[in-house]
Amino acid sequence: MSMITVTYPLGKLESGQPPAAMVAETRPWGFWATLGWFCVAVATYAAITFLFGAGYVIYSVLTHPEAAITFDSPTLDYLASAIAMPSAALVVMLAARYRGPALDYIGFARPRAQHILIGLASLSALWALWFGVLNLFPAYDQSRELIEEYRSILGNPAALAAYWLLGVVTAPVAEEIIFRGFIMRGWSASRLGVIGTIVLSSAAFAVAHVQYNPLGMFRGVHPRTTLRHRAVAQRLDHVANHDAHDVELRC
Repeated sequence: MSMITVTYPLGKLESGQPPAAMVAETRPWGFWATLGWFCVAVATYAAITFLFGAGYVIYSVLTHPEAAITFDSPTLDYLASAIAMPSAALVVMLAARYRGPALDYIGFARPRAQHILIGLASLSALWALWFGVLNLFPAYDQSRELIEEYRSILGNPAALAAYWLLGVVTAPVAEEIIFRGFIMRGWSASRLGVIGTIVLSSAAFAVAHVQYNPLGMFRGVHPRTTLRHRAVAQRLDHVANHDAHDVELRC
């Protein structure tokens, strides 16, 4: 279950280097260029998943020519997404590299202890709120469906490995790079501004997670800010949400 934090640049307050130097090192893409690179990343994701599907069909035909082809393969689904997600993130990282150091462009920086504590405290408060809302509206609780999905692959070691790789590593890291690194950097520097970028990027993130119900999608896009411009603490917050979700399913 994906959850993402919404942050925005506070370069003049705590960027860790003078604003003038940052502008000289990283020149943000504009709104349309950022959108274009995002579309290229989406196309890359789609192309890789398609290639996995095509490869599976060819393999099935060659090894079992008389058997009907079925795409009911969780291992294939998880593995394809686990590889496609970082590939899409790599596309925007290459685009960021054209504008300066890629890690600086997406705001990847060493967090202070206080930022990590703020992120963990925010995560705890969010989960408390989330469980309270689910108690009030149990019809929106998708835990049963997700648990059943996880139980269905318990006897498949390959599917389990791909599931954990996707849910704990590649998906959270790639989503942070794309949505809260590359897109936030490019759109917030345009006429859209910070608030408009928060709203629009959150909507894009929700559209990318239509497998969840409306309440689950809202949980993934709620606006929350941190005190440091796109600090690593938010990456830890995002990854922690995937970890907590997967541990919940396994238990």
